[in-house]
Amino acid sequence: MKGSQYGKVFRFFQGLIRLVYPKYRIHIPFELNRPVVYVAHHQNLFGPFIILLWFPKCLRAWILHVFLDQEACYKQYVKYTFTKRFGWNKNVAKICALPLSFAITTFLKSGKGIPVYRGSRKIVHTFHQSVEALCKGDSIVIFPDIDYTDSSSRIKEMYDGYLLLDKYYYQATGEHVCFIPLYISKKEKLLIAGNEICFRDGEDVNQERKRVYQEISNTLNDLANEFGD
Repeated sequence: MKGSQYGKVFRFFQGLIRLVYPKYRIHIPFELNRPVVYVAHHQNLFGPFIILLWFPKCLRAWILHVFLDQEACYKQYVKYTFTKRFGWNKNVAKICALPLSFAITTFLKSGKGIPVYRGSRKIVHTFHQSVEALCKGDSIVIFPDIDYTDSSSRIKEMYDGYLLLDKYYYQATGEHVCFIPLYISKKEKLLIAGNEICFRDGEDVNQERKRVYQEISNTLNDLANEFGD
């Protein structure tokens, strides 16, 4: 399965930034013969930026749905990001948010982002789109940090709802999703993949969910201890 390619807008800016930004290599210590789900540390946008910039293949990133809808994106910037987070005057926020919301949504749609509807029943659409992407040969990357502004090398508490993706994928294919922790080392300029982590047949689903969550968290932090900054 060949998988998708990024759109022209995304590829243009990706190529432009690669000309000036230090190159990151990728190390995956085993051969992959199927699409997988990478799980990485957000690190206040550093994680998505580096992975989507330097990963050699198209990855379908889970992205909060407001950043894939221009109107919702505009409201997010005006009501929260620029005003509450950055402390800007509301009128200034509106002026800046309008062109930026068009630019961001165009860019992220071209980057094949999958919208995440957190706290809504529409989250089922996220899972269905993700299963469809995997079945077409696309790998996915998810940044599940609860505190996405945390810029430290170690990952802390994560949302675990994304692990339900295994249920939907198993229903569609009869196979389990392969989750792979992906760590970004600033010091080594390297993207480092941990071992494959999967749900096991015949085990209690809730216990498996806790195990997979803990193994992903532990692997990311072990990699941070070994290659951290």
